Amino acid sequence: MVVRGRQRRRRTAKSRSRLGCLVLAALLLSLSTQKLAHQELTVHNGKVFAQAAVDPTVTGAILATERVNRAAKTDRIVVRPKSISAGALKAESLFAPADSDPGLARTAFVLPKAPSNAVAAAKPADGTASTADKAVADGKAMAYANADAGAKATSKIFDAVIAKKKPPAVLVPNIDPQHAWVNYALPANVHSPKEVKCLATAIYFEARGEPERGQIAVAQVVLNRLKNPAYPNTICAVVYQNKNRRNACQFSFACDGRPDRINDQKAWTESKTLATKILNDDREMFLPDVGAATHYHASYVRPRWARSMKKVDKIGRHIFYKTKDGGWG
Repeated sequence: MVVRGRQRRRRTAKSRSRLGCLVLAALLLSLSTQKLAHQELTVHNGKVFAQAAVDPTVTGAILATERVNRAAKTDRIVVRPKSISAGALKAESLFAPADSDPGLARTAFVLPKAPSNAVAAAKPADGTASTADKAVADGKAMAYANADAGAKATSKIFDAVIAKKKPPAVLVPNIDPQHAWVNYALPANVHSPKEVKCLATAIYFEARGEPERGQIAVAQVVLNRLKNPAYPNTICAVVYQNKNRRNACQFSFACDGRPDRINDQKAWTESKTLATKILNDDREMFLPDVGAATHYHASYVRPRWARSMKKVDKIGRHIFYKTKDGGWG
């Protein structure tokens, strides 16, 4: 019984040893087959030779003769040249200059061009006419100073650039925010012939026969509406606002149904002259008592809207009002 048990164990050990050999042989055969698959076969003198050609696990299917030298890579990057579609690699320095259009600027900082207009110019010592005089006259230079005139004259050239400008005149100091628009400057287009005519028309038809101060007050109401953002932005649009609404427009002559004929040439000439004078110097012609008034009516009528406004002055046959909320209501 003991002898048989020993023989059985020996046979089992031999079977396991044979199985291990078979597994090892299969593994070696698999590896050699995979290696052979990447060999290049050549025939020489009737005999077949295997030569290493590619190695995808190391170089990515690159010819062994053109493998990347990884030991010397350091700061190099790998690029694909345009001359080939695949296979070989080209090494270039990471800091090598890139190919670019030679016409492009080589720096990100470009010196600015010299200004076309001079800020200031110096006048020659002899006082003769020069390009400096012409530059100032043409508006290309802001000021010039004679070098022999001393520090006072020379400083003028700097004052023209850095001196503090006088603030614009304030028509109504300490005005409440709702009426702050009264201090706005008039737009530049008020001096056009069309705008002057519209203001003169309002003076003629609304205040003809009134004293000059009363005519100025009517014109001031028109200009106050022009400055107020709640109204149109041109004199003509202000004067003829709602002209298509019979007896419901802003200025009665514009929608009373009667033609606007000029029958009094003397009064019309005076109205045009006064309109031009007011527009050329609206700050000097401003009437503080009328202030920010945007409405008026004849003294012989009692419109309902007057009860919701604040009376500011009475001149001639007109009573003037300003809104309680600046015209935004």
